[in-house]
Amino acid sequence: MKRLIVLLAVIGLLTIGGRAQGSSTPDCRNCNQVYGGIPLFRTIDGALASDSLVVLESTNFIVGYSEDRMNPLWVSYRVCPVTPEGSAPSFGWRLDTRTSSRVSDTDYRYTGYQRGHMAPKATIFHCYGDNATRDTFVLTNACPQTPEFNNGPWKALEELVRRRYGLLYEGVWVTTGPIFDDCNGRTLLVKDEGHEDWCQKPVEVPDAFFKIIIDLQDGVPRALAFIINHDQGYGYGEGTTSTERLSVFLTSINEIESLTGLDFFWALENELEATLEASVADSMWLATP
Repeated sequence: MKRLIVLLAVIGLLTIGGRAQGSSTPDCRNCNQVYGGIPLFRTIDGALASDSLVVLESTNFIVGYSEDRMNPLWVSYRVCPVTPEGSAPSFGWRLDTRTSSRVSDTDYRYTGYQRGHMAPKATIFHCYGDNATRDTFVLTNACPQTPEFNNGPWKALEELVRRRYGLLYEGVWVTTGPIFDDCNGRTLLVKDEGHEDWCQKPVEVPDAFFKIIIDLQDGVPRALAFIINHDQGYGYGEGTTSTERLSVFLTSINEIESLTGLDFFWALENELEATLEASVADSMWLATP
């Protein structure tokens, strides 16, 4: 465990140093995918939690995966100002042989839930290409999501980050994942009545989802943090833009930490981390979508 903590600390410090020293637009194909240190999972008393959380590296995103919940607890990636034409291809979902609790594509069938990308296929495609997109179709990069949520506010937020923030701010860092309310009990994927005899793994359904977006301005980080309930839609009120609709979900990083047990940006200087995590953005960074 001590060696793991040291390794995570080194990765976090290299991430900060590699970005802050650059003065020109970075080549994001060689950028670190996490800002401020790989998120740590802590217990209520602040101690590092059990080793049921495993860190899985892909070329263009990193996953902190929970063997207990059979979900990623966090996924981090970099959105770059690279926009090839065309639509992102789709690939067949596959299990991740690096985990012991192996979720397969059939575990989702006939449940009514979609396999919700955490590192989005469209974002990874437009930044890194076809081969990188294929990597997003591994089930350690997916959480159960209702179609209304996945194709509603979640998709709108992903597209805003990719189409605007990643381009206008020369790349941003994103950390995203599920929130589980244990007071509600564990809601699991369940087959419909016609397929009750199918083997079913205890894949937990999140109660909400978070997303944290980091941008550097003159070397100083600023953040947009969101929490969206899984059963939450948002109104398409006449005359409102997507940024205005999404702004109702703005929160603080501290709030996300309190609900998830995750410790973000611990490798930053203490005062900078405290300021970044306590603030709630007054509004979105852009006035129009």
